Amino acid sequence: MELVFLYPKFLVLLLLIPFFVFVYFFSLIYGKKKAVVFSNFKAMERFYDIEFFSKNFLALYINLAVLILLIFALAGTGVSFIADTSVFSYVIAVDSSSSMSSDDFSPSRFEAAREGAKKFVDLLPIGVDVGVIEFSGDARVLHVLDSNKIKVNMALDRAEYGDVPGTNIYNALIAADKLFGDRQMKAVILISDGQLNVGDVPRIINYVNRNNLVVNTIAVGTEEGGVTGFDTISEVDEDVLKALAFNSGGEFFRARDVEDFDLLFDTLMNETSKEVTVDLSFYFLVGSILSFTLLWVLHNFRFRVVP
Repeated sequence: MELVFLYPKFLVLLLLIPFFVFVYFFSLIYGKKKAVVFSNFKAMERFYDIEFFSKNFLALYINLAVLILLIFALAGTGVSFIADTSVFSYVIAVDSSSSMSSDDFSPSRFEAAREGAKKFVDLLPIGVDVGVIEFSGDARVLHVLDSNKIKVNMALDRAEYGDVPGTNIYNALIAADKLFGDRQMKAVILISDGQLNVGDVPRIINYVNRNNLVVNTIAVGTEEGGVTGFDTISEVDEDVLKALAFNSGGEFFRARDVEDFDLLFDTLMNETSKEVTVDLSFYFLVGSILSFTLLWVLHNFRFRVVP
C-alpha cells in the first residue's frame, strides 16, 4: 500500500505549516507585551479567574488540521494497493421516460430502478469505476466514471424524469461509450422497461458490436403493466432488452423488486486481483470542512474569554 498524488506540486504548500506555527507563537508574545500597558490587567485576571493569554494549543491543532486536509485534497491524494475488484468499468443508464412512472412497481418503476442501481453500486468491490446516465428522448450524463461510491449514489439521487419525450436507447449507449474513453473492459447496466420508440434495435446492436460494449439489461415492470402518470397502461417489452443483451455478450434480468439486484450483482461480477487506486480527495475535503466548522464553534464558545 502506498500514497499517490495526482497533483503533487500542491504539496509544496505544506511549507506553510512552520509559518503558521511561527505566526501563532509570535502573536501570543506580542499580545502579552501589549497587554502590560493596562495597570489593572493583573487585577482583572485574578478577579475574573481568566488566563487571558493561555496558549490554547487546541486552536492551533485544528487550524493546522484544516490546512493539511485542504492541501492533501488539492494534491489529489489517493492510496494504491492490490485488491480483488471487477475486470469491468460500468456505466449505469437509467430510463427516465414517462413510461417509467408506471405504478406496477412501488412507488414507480423509475424510483425502483434508481434504488436498485444504488444497491448495485453499494455491492461493488472497491476500486470499480462507475458512471451514471439517465435517458428518455435524449441522454444526460449525471456523473463521469468514478470509484467513489458516495459520489455515484449522489448522482443517482439527482436523476429525474426526462424533459424530452420518448426512449432513445441508441443515444444513451453513445453517451456511455464516450464516458469509457480508452478503457477496453466496458459494460453498461441498462435499466429500462424496454419501450423503445426512438431508433431501431438492429442499429443499436450494430453500434455496440462496433464499439465492443457489453450491455446488461434489466427489465423493470410486471407482465400485467401499470398505469403511468398520463393515465395510460404501460407494459414491459422484454424482447428489445433481451436482444440487446444477447447480441452484445451481456446478461438479461427481469427485476420484480429491488431485492432482485442482489442476483444481478452475483451474476455479473467477474473479479480479478489487480492494483487499484482509491481517491481520498473527497474525504479530505469533507474533513477540512468539518474541522473548520468545529473551529468556528469553539471560537464562539470555548475560545471566547471576553464577552
